[in-house]
Amino acid sequence: MKRLVAIRGAGELATASAIYLHWAGFRVLLLETKDPTSTRREVSFADAAHDGKKSVARVTCHLADSVKNAEKRLKAGEVVMLIDKDCKCLETLKPKVLVDGIIAHENRGTKKGMADFTIALGPGFCAGRDVDAVVEIMRGHYLGQVIYEGYSYRDQGKLSLVDAGGAIGNIIYAAESGTFKGFLNISDKVKKGDLLGVIAAADGHDIEVKSEADGVIRGIARSGTWAEKGRKILEINPKMTREECFTITDKARCVAGGVLLAVTKFEASRRGKISIEFN
Repeated sequence: MKRLVAIRGAGELATASAIYLHWAGFRVLLLETKDPTSTRREVSFADAAHDGKKSVARVTCHLADSVKNAEKRLKAGEVVMLIDKDCKCLETLKPKVLVDGIIAHENRGTKKGMADFTIALGPGFCAGRDVDAVVEIMRGHYLGQVIYEGYSYRDQGKLSLVDAGGAIGNIIYAAESGTFKGFLNISDKVKKGDLLGVIAAADGHDIEVKSEADGVIRGIARSGTWAEKGRKILEINPKMTREECFTITDKARCVAGGVLLAVTKFEASRRGKISIEFN
């Protein structure tokens, strides 16, 4: 299909990338699991996996129930999601570009050859070997940079002061595996020590999830979903306003701009207008 870009994942950075590509006239297909792990759900298309559709920045992502239905919706100009964590639909739809936006900090199976041009967001990939390009997601001077040879800064052991110091907020991970039940919503204000939810562990006891800082809930896992031990389930930001919880962040916009640059540069190289050069 002409100008089709497939994106693995539908979290915050993948969603911002999808929106920028959609605004630029590309057809966009997001590939998700049946139970997405995104916490920044008000700025992610991930909830479309459960609710059938999700709107962010006035762009709506629609869940398709089959590859045929996805193809029809894509041709109509819609942003589309398929539940296809193994990317089986690629053989049929044949996107020119594949973006790995899972942000697992490790490679979950994306490799060169799955599309004509492959991009990965963040660490876990070597540009030029695993994929054709990597977009830097670490805050700092190189945020959004397109890397054509080598690794992201985290892979090189280079972190910005913001990332290293945790100044962007408080992240809470599941202490044990179990079903997460949240008591509050994104944009709610909380105080240190507030009860935010519980994890119903497999052995029958509930594990309380409490706030460790004052601030605003910027992200929370969907209530009723299974949370593996160590999975991020909640984010609190001490400085973010309630309104900002519903808008694309500066980081996401920068990363999305890097993805759009990489894709359009690839298109131009295919037309013989420019060459893709190493950094």
